[in-house]
Amino acid sequence: MRAALLFALKAVVGGGLLWFLTTRILLDDALSIAGSLHPIIIAIAILFYLLAHAVNAAKLQLFLSGLSYWQAWRYTMIGVFYGTVLPGQLAGDAVKAVRLARAQGSGDEGAAIAAVTVDKIVGLFALFLVVALAIALDAHTFGQAAVLTVTLATAGAIAVLAAVILLPVPAWFGRFGASIAAWRTVSMRPATLSTALALGIVFQVLCVAICMVLGENLNIDLSIGAWTVVMGFSSIVLLVPISIAGIGVRDASLIGAIGYLGGSEVGAFAMSLVLLAVNLSGAVVGLVVDLAGRDRAS
Repeated sequence: MRAALLFALKAVVGGGLLWFLTTRILLDDALSIAGSLHPIIIAIAILFYLLAHAVNAAKLQLFLSGLSYWQAWRYTMIGVFYGTVLPGQLAGDAVKAVRLARAQGSGDEGAAIAAVTVDKIVGLFALFLVVALAIALDAHTFGQAAVLTVTLATAGAIAVLAAVILLPVPAWFGRFGASIAAWRTVSMRPATLSTALALGIVFQVLCVAICMVLGENLNIDLSIGAWTVVMGFSSIVLLVPISIAGIGVRDASLIGAIGYLGGSEVGAFAMSLVLLAVNLSGAVVGLVVDLAGRDRAS
């Protein structure tokens, strides 16, 4: 009952945000602009989106050597599905971790959860790094305060990752902790982390490419650095579990960021609607592979 009420509350919050935005920008105008996009442009955006998550699957596989690439991709897309239908993207990561833990079995549950956690931290580190570079290269547009903020956020991600790698696992974790410790000994190597970071950066570049492809065809004229910041800001906001499928939150973050950087707010609203459709296409893939397959480590 409590879960249902929480779900309903977050649906109301997202819907409320969307309604507020429509008091400023006509939804019909945004829908008209979004509908003017050529189907090939939308197909390219979906292709980039699926390719980005294929890269994410390769990153996850690095942290679980017993996981085949097919299963890594399957769990990644399942995470996309649950991150869409449940409030917030982190919910999708939580489901992915639990499902992986069950599939691993044999006392390796801790390894699966630790792998998903580190995979997420490395992905966030890659995001902060890409955004920090974009802001540093265009500091006169964003200001020194933005440079300082993203630098601190990147340092924070490094600190969390270092803590996960270096701090001893508490004894009260028991067998679960022993599983994490054993996994860390095998998986937390410099070569693994550097490869994962490189894949994380590729993922973020593909996300920027999606924004640029859609933006160019929606007549939103922004620099590469600006699109990187827009993508990064929206990605961080979407982690907050206050809406379903990012409805309302995605729209507000894109309209606010693009409008602040001088782009069209109507175009930003249209882009948000198209990105929702792209995200839903990934969720459909996740649902299909979830129903069609079964959980196993390899």
